[in-house]
Amino acid sequence: MNKPLILTTPKGIAKWPYLIEPDIEFNPDGLFHTKLSCKKSESVNIKKAIDDMIAQEIKKQHDSSPDKPIKKSLPYTEEGEEIIFNFKMKAKGTRKSDGKLFTQEPNIVNADLTPFNKDQKIWGDSILKITFEPYAWNMPVGIGCTLRIKTVQVLELVTGKLSDTLGDLKVEPVVAPKVNQEEETHI
Repeated sequence: MNKPLILTTPKGIAKWPYLIEPDIEFNPDGLFHTKLSCKKSESVNIKKAIDDMIAQEIKKQHDSSPDKPIKKSLPYTEEGEEIIFNFKMKAKGTRKSDGKLFTQEPNIVNADLTPFNKDQKIWGDSILKITFEPYAWNMPVGIGCTLRIKTVQVLELVTGKLSDTLGDLKVEPVVAPKVNQEEETHI
């Protein structure tokens, strides 16, 4: 069996990260995921490795069924000088090899490679590097590649943002509310 290919991104900006707790909105088993926006110029080798894996699957499909149309699904999008990678990891599932249930979570470390305190939340705009395994697939819906999270390195943590939802509200002195006491009238 071939050793799986393991790659590491350059530093990038996290978008919609679910890395501490799994996202269960569309999958009750949970899914850890994030998008990572990296500079194209620093991501050339990673993009090439992913594209090569998908090309191998397309060739296999074409060799076995040359007339079958092929739909390709990429785990990244390109926007200007940025490439946005889409990373995933199932929180739990069933192993195909032995039918046993498994649970997993990403290994998360600080910039100095010490364990990350998971009491903290990783918000969007945090600066991360991600080590991952690209996994090529060929399914009836098409051919593509999933970027399976292995380790997340947190270089700059964003845990929350001040919101501008207060508008012009400001601290006012506390005053006891006025209560109108009207006499009851009986008719």
